[in-house]
Amino acid sequence: MEAASILFGKVMDLVFRAAKREINYVWYCTKNVDKLRNESQKLKDMKAILEHRINTAQEKGELLLDGVQIWIKNTDTELSTVAKFLEEEATAKKTCFNSRLCVNLSTLRRYSKIATRKTHLLLQIYEDGKTYDNCVSIPTPTPSILNLYERKNLDDINTHKLTLKEILTALADESVQIVGIYGLGGVGKTTLAKEVATEVKNLYADIVFITVSQTVDGKVIQEKVEAAAKRIIIGEKVLIILDDMWEYVELSEVGIPCGNSHMNCKILLTSRSKNVCESMNVQRSICVKTLKKDEAWVLFKRVVGERLETDITLKNIAEKVAEECGGLPLFIQVVGKALKSKPTYLWEAALHRLQYHDPLEIHSEIRKAFTHLKLSYDYLESEEAKSCFLMCSMFKEDGIIRLNDLVNYGVGLGIFNNLDSITDARYRVEIAVDTLKSTFLLLPEEDDSTVRMHDVVRDVALLIASKGIDNFLVKAGKGLTEWQSRNNTSQSYTRISLVNNQICKLPVDQELHFPLVDAFLIQSNEITTIPDEFIRSIREVKVLDMSWNKILSLPESIKLLTKLRTLDLSWNRDLNEISILGELKHLEILKIQAIGIETIPEEIGRLNNLRLLDVNDCLSLSHITPGVISRLICLEELYVEFYGKYLVELSELTSFKTLHLRVRGYDIFNGDHFEKMETLTWFSIQIGDGKDPFKHLRRSHLKRRLYVAGSNISPLKKVVQVSNAIILNEIEDMYSILPGVCEESFDGLKSISLIQCPNISCLVKTLGERKPTDKFFSQVEEITLEDLNRLKLLWDCPNRYISFRNLQTIRIVSCWSLLTLFPETVAQGLVNLNEIDIQSCGKMVAVISERDEQKIGSEIELTGSSETEQGIHDADIVFPSLTKISLSSLYELESFCSGDSTIKYPSLKFIHVSSCKKMTRWGYGVQDIPKISFEHHGTECSINDIIAHEARGYGDFEFGTLHDD
Repeated sequence: MEAASILFGKVMDLVFRAAKREINYVWYCTKNVDKLRNESQKLKDMKAILEHRINTAQEKGELLLDGVQIWIKNTDTELSTVAKFLEEEATAKKTCFNSRLCVNLSTLRRYSKIATRKTHLLLQIYEDGKTYDNCVSIPTPTPSILNLYERKNLDDINTHKLTLKEILTALADESVQIVGIYGLGGVGKTTLAKEVATEVKNLYADIVFITVSQTVDGKVIQEKVEAAAKRIIIGEKVLIILDDMWEYVELSEVGIPCGNSHMNCKILLTSRSKNVCESMNVQRSICVKTLKKDEAWVLFKRVVGERLETDITLKNIAEKVAEECGGLPLFIQVVGKALKSKPTYLWEAALHRLQYHDPLEIHSEIRKAFTHLKLSYDYLESEEAKSCFLMCSMFKEDGIIRLNDLVNYGVGLGIFNNLDSITDARYRVEIAVDTLKSTFLLLPEEDDSTVRMHDVVRDVALLIASKGIDNFLVKAGKGLTEWQSRNNTSQSYTRISLVNNQICKLPVDQELHFPLVDAFLIQSNEITTIPDEFIRSIREVKVLDMSWNKILSLPESIKLLTKLRTLDLSWNRDLNEISILGELKHLEILKIQAIGIETIPEEIGRLNNLRLLDVNDCLSLSHITPGVISRLICLEELYVEFYGKYLVELSELTSFKTLHLRVRGYDIFNGDHFEKMETLTWFSIQIGDGKDPFKHLRRSHLKRRLYVAGSNISPLKKVVQVSNAIILNEIEDMYSILPGVCEESFDGLKSISLIQCPNISCLVKTLGERKPTDKFFSQVEEITLEDLNRLKLLWDCPNRYISFRNLQTIRIVSCWSLLTLFPETVAQGLVNLNEIDIQSCGKMVAVISERDEQKIGSEIELTGSSETEQGIHDADIVFPSLTKISLSSLYELESFCSGDSTIKYPSLKFIHVSSCKKMTRWGYGVQDIPKISFEHHGTECSINDIIAHEARGYGDFEFGTLHDD
């Protein structure tokens, strides 16, 4: 009974509560509906605020938080439902509470109950909305350069396509961390860096692109790499691109982890300077070259568009405009965009401006492009480099510029502070030119005594030289037949260059005056006379170059040029009287090469300040007035060809350091001369006939050069001992260099050329009991042996006395008795060898022999060497620097290497083999040549396979390329 009573009580309690709740729904209907209305309004207000914030964020391009738009959508739906409910409730209330006050309790209960439920729902939505009360979005990261970059079309632009491939290959090399690309401003370095980033973006966890520019801001770099640096530390693979570097940056100081412990960090840097790349210790340095003419035209057409295909007249002009851009993509695109919609007559005007080096008047964007290139000049720290750069603009467009001319002009103009000597000036020019070449303001030539200037760079130089205190007038190579300067402009010129024209006469206007001109260059014209009026107009001139004209005589008025320091009258063949030059007391450099004088007159001895005298190639010169040379007390350099015995006067000159001498016989030499030559820093002596015999010498640092042709070598042994480059041609009394020419050693020799010396059997003979203090050949850098029919081997002494550690090139031609070049033990030391060229050596069986050559009696036989002399027989041979091998007409050649050693050629790029019909293989051991891909009928194979398929029976094949990096 008690349990039943408890259960009844609980049931009644539940019934009571339910009844009470239902009664409350009816009793508080109005209150519940009003509460729903209030919550609905609060939610509307919140929604309006958030919508306003969302619109503001979207206008800013910000990224909305996840869920905020869904919240807006859901809220809108619920508010719409509530609005309909409230409208329905209001209508029902009017119907329910009529004039008879009839109350529908069921309706009140339903509306009250729905209102309560919806109120709870709106409250929850309101609480959810508070999540976005303070923030509905996050700032979208500013798009990076790489995000916005649109890839370029490199089709038919192979220069950039191949360079891009080379960069990608370097980055893919696990042993390479830092890759540098360098080149002239505007050549496309930044574009290629962006192409690289786009190409490899899926290979790296992060790629950071930083423009460093001229002023390095370490804090900015550190901020930009901060996130990437953290990823590097935890082992993720990251690429950091440092664009436009102008100076060395310590990577660790700007927060970039690098080194062996962080090889997952790859660094690609771009710079205008090769020196900057080297200072950054790049493991791979890649040059970006200007586009070829056809590639430049392809790019130019893409920029300008179809107009060039439909308008033939415009196309002809446009081709010339594109050519004026000098293969620089920056200029091609800027000029193309500036002109693409312009009428034809403006294209013609632009072409004229570009051809006459006045692009700043064309278009603002073109002006910016030239200013971009001018930065390379502005950033030069050396005033001497800047001066040399501006001097180079005075030569004709795309012309060869000789470093000697820069020296002569620089000395005359006084651009070198505290100049010690002409040799000092030459060194300073070399340093300045190296600086300019490293930033591509000058371009190298094969002959390192000359350079060139890129056409667009020359335009920039001329622009610089026409602003500020400078005002150059340059009409070089313009085909002028006459020149008349305007009086109203002549007084502002500081330098004038009219070189390489066909000007026949100089102006004779009495009123013409050039008060500021310090250099006047008019070489390579047709001038026959020098008017007095012209001389008076340039009385302040310091440098006067009138070489390569047809001048017949010098005017008396030339003595008015009291400030003249450098005078060049060379190659005026009919000029035969120069006594008046003795009046030019301040003259330091006098070049009268190849003029018609028969004697050097006494008056020349008055030139007490003369440092350099060049009388080479004066074919009629037969006499030097006694005492003239000894009176030139400041003379440092003499260039002369004559047949008298006047060298003894040189011994009296304390400053004399350079002699360039051409004579027919060696009888002018005696002991006093030899003693003087040991003190010279530079000599070039040619005994016997021969046209420019030293032209082939690739190394300008070989400053003691001796050429002997058709003479006895015995009287000249002391000259050989102090030389570092010798060319001996048709010398019969020579059987070896040591002991034939050099008694003890030839440590000073760096270049050896022996040509048609009929009795040479080897370069070094057996020494008997004598032991050298240093190994033979250890200083030699290049060897040329040609037409030495009796040459059987390079040395006839133990291999332990031989080292070719500095040898860079070896060329063997028509040495028909030579069997091999190097045994394996010596080949292991060829660490600097760059090129091997062997031709027409009919008995050669191998370039590198497994065994040593030993002389027995009068014959040569190949014998195995002892382990103590040869070392480990099968040791690896590595040629780290070898890039080119050329073998031709070696009819008995069986292989490049006859041994079975592993040979590695990490730098080899080119192999040429022709007329080697007995060649059966390259070598018997492993041949590792990573930079050349060998294929036979499209299938990859080894070099031995190539020889088996291609060379045997024909003896010809060629693989690799000779292009420079």
